[in-house]
Amino acid sequence: MTPRAVVIWITFALPGRGVAQNVSEVQVAPPTVTVKVGERSGLLATAFDRAGNVIPTVRFIWSSNNVSIAKVDNDGTVSGVAGGVAIVEARVGARRGQAAVQVIGAPPAGTQTSAPPQTTARPADATGVDPFAGQPSGTGPASVMRIEPPTVYLLPSENTRVVPRALKDDGSPAAPVAVTWKSLRPDIASVDQNGVIVALSAGQGTVQVTGSTGLTATAPVVVQPSDVAIQEPSPVTLGPNDLDTLHVIVPGQGGRVVSPLTMQWASADPNVARVSLTGVVTAVAPGKTTLSVSGLLQTKSVDIVVHRTVQGLQVRPKVQGETPVPIQGTARFEAHALGADDQPVPEAPLRWSVGDTTLAIFDPATGVLTGRKAGKTQLVVKGPGLGLAYTWSIRVIAAGLKLSATRLGLPLNRRSGLRASFADETGTVIGPATGVTFASDNPQTVAVAEDGTITAAGYGHARVTASAPGGKHAAAEVFVQGEIVVTSTRSGRLQLYAAERANLAQLRKVLDDSSTASEPAYSPDGSRLAFVSTRDGQPEIYVMDADGTSPSRLTNAPGADGAPSFTADGRAVVFHSPRAGHRQIFVQPITSSDAIQLTQEPSDNSQPSASPDGETIAFVSSRDGSDDIWLMSRDGSNQRNFTKSPQVKERSPRFLRDGSLAFLLEGKDGGRTVTQVVRADVASGRMTQLTGTDLLIADFAVSPAGDLLALVVNVQKNVQKIFLQPVGTGSGAGAGGAGAPIAIPTTGAEQMVSATFMP
Repeated sequence: MTPRAVVIWITFALPGRGVAQNVSEVQVAPPTVTVKVGERSGLLATAFDRAGNVIPTVRFIWSSNNVSIAKVDNDGTVSGVAGGVAIVEARVGARRGQAAVQVIGAPPAGTQTSAPPQTTARPADATGVDPFAGQPSGTGPASVMRIEPPTVYLLPSENTRVVPRALKDDGSPAAPVAVTWKSLRPDIASVDQNGVIVALSAGQGTVQVTGSTGLTATAPVVVQPSDVAIQEPSPVTLGPNDLDTLHVIVPGQGGRVVSPLTMQWASADPNVARVSLTGVVTAVAPGKTTLSVSGLLQTKSVDIVVHRTVQGLQVRPKVQGETPVPIQGTARFEAHALGADDQPVPEAPLRWSVGDTTLAIFDPATGVLTGRKAGKTQLVVKGPGLGLAYTWSIRVIAAGLKLSATRLGLPLNRRSGLRASFADETGTVIGPATGVTFASDNPQTVAVAEDGTITAAGYGHARVTASAPGGKHAAAEVFVQGEIVVTSTRSGRLQLYAAERANLAQLRKVLDDSSTASEPAYSPDGSRLAFVSTRDGQPEIYVMDADGTSPSRLTNAPGADGAPSFTADGRAVVFHSPRAGHRQIFVQPITSSDAIQLTQEPSDNSQPSASPDGETIAFVSSRDGSDDIWLMSRDGSNQRNFTKSPQVKERSPRFLRDGSLAFLLEGKDGGRTVTQVVRADVASGRMTQLTGTDLLIADFAVSPAGDLLALVVNVQKNVQKIFLQPVGTGSGAGAGGAGAPIAIPTTGAEQMVSATFMP
């Protein structure tokens, strides 16, 4: 016959029902006790009400779950019977407290150590069986019987107790009824008359409870072998004299906790850490050891590290004032435990907490605090010891979202990256934004990737919107236009057309001006075009979006304004105008109708170009008797010669992205007019030839990278065409390293007279 575990409950008295209803908690002290076989030891039970007050008049029902190991009498005195562990319980109604009793030593000769056979239910004062099996107090007749928990999971040889519930129709407790228990699969699990189930073999069984009124309930009992595990991650780190409780769980059964008295704990080195019968660990001295737990035919272990005593903490940043953190932004914090010798104790655990986690959250693994919404809170780090704590005051800023560009122009198939940042109420960037998503309202024109990379997919305009958690948004207007914009008479009058260097034969009209449009100039971000139009009767400067939409007149004064060029920030246009008599250089914000005159000389000053750093303006002046390149500060001060050569005219200065200056030289060679484009270093004045002298160049444009020239060439009298010439290692046109020029195809009497490159 297969041995079976038998649990006998010893009942001595049943307290008054009214007192039991007032008891909120029962505690038994001490919670663990060790006795030898044949010895006796006393346990003390205390009852408390909901307010935590002691109820002195309570009578307890004492019981042992294994009287073959330990017995208990009606005053809480425990007697050791045989080696092993038993649970001794003090109960008042549904409230109970427990103590673990470990009995050591061999039983005296002739002592009966086997458990008595299981008996049928009899009155409580005769057998120790509780006929109500722990039902809570209630009133009225029961309409249904239930078992809690409704499903029982056990490992083979494990035991647990289930409790019946007599309930009314509304689910509230009914008056307790006497019950009897039965196992429908006694080969899988047994059950005694107190509801204690013992798992006997693998499989699925069922236990049934029947009330004296005839109501019944069943609960499935699933018995299956499964690995147990120690819930706490290894290693467990403690300081000297610290306590911690370890738990054994069954991961394959929902992580349920195994009763600690089912297992046996042991320490490999009690001088480092001790462990009690219930898994309570006490750190003794610095060092490392291993705790093992055995039971249910399994053994598991966990490493224990007892660190040196911590005397202080070292933190970064220093605790002073408020630490600002943007919403969805981050800040990093560090803390290190130090011993009495001021050396780090890296194994010492630190506890981090945020006062209001709705405002900010902290990740101890990375040391990163993330703002969630505006407000003030605290970040606290505590070390393993009294008084070892530091507190930072955190101010989460209601920062806005800001993109690296709000307007952008791109040629077809070009890519560019948009970066999102958090900014304070003044627009100052606080730090990179996280959790941002990007979307385009016109993906056929501008596609955007998850990281903010935009791709010019088709001509036109799109809005790319960045969205951050918390409802913050920022948008960038993106315009896709041809890399090269030229002035052409293809439609009969001067108009602006765009093309790509890879497809010069296909020109696209930028806009259909009602009169003439010429002298285009891209803004530094490529999102706007400045140009000269005569639609209002005389040449004036206009500004429009790069896709040809939203044109608006910038200047409005007598005289022919021309040669527009954007300043480095794209907020203003420099140009020349004869409104003061001679042509002079002016600058005018694109949002203003007021122009500022920068040159005052009674001579011709024209063709301005602003440097990439925004500090310098190059222009052509005849104040010394010939056309020379001059430089001045952006406010018109410090005007000075850059070139001074009476025999040669210098015209059309163009700053490149690297800050160097390209311009056109015109001179005489044997009675023949010769022209060429050169590039000069502004600091040293050293020049490099970009073209040869065999083309009669009237004007030019240069790509910002300096790799391509657009040359306006007089091919015959009163006929001009545009040639594109790479600047590289070629051998064409006598340019000393320049590639051969290629003409943009024209039709009929078409002329092309000016050009510009997108940045």
